[in-house]
Amino acid sequence: MSETSASNAAAGRVPGLVAAPATAAPDRRRWLILGTVGLAQLMVVLDATIVNVALPSAQRALGFPSWTGSGW
Repeated sequence: MSETSASNAAAGRVPGLVAAPATAAPDRRRWLILGTVGLAQLMVVLDATIVNVALPSAQRALGFPSWTGSGW
């Protein structure tokens, strides 16, 4: 192993890999992605809550037996 590759390995660097310049764009993009995923998760939970609340009324209105909802 050469001296250069040994010093790169000791410093945790990969030969030939150039570090990207530090900018604010990747950080902003990460927050945008996190917000989007969080909003999508909120919509899933909200949808499940609405279905669970509305299911008994829908069953009564359609004349289904009460045990039909237990399949959900």
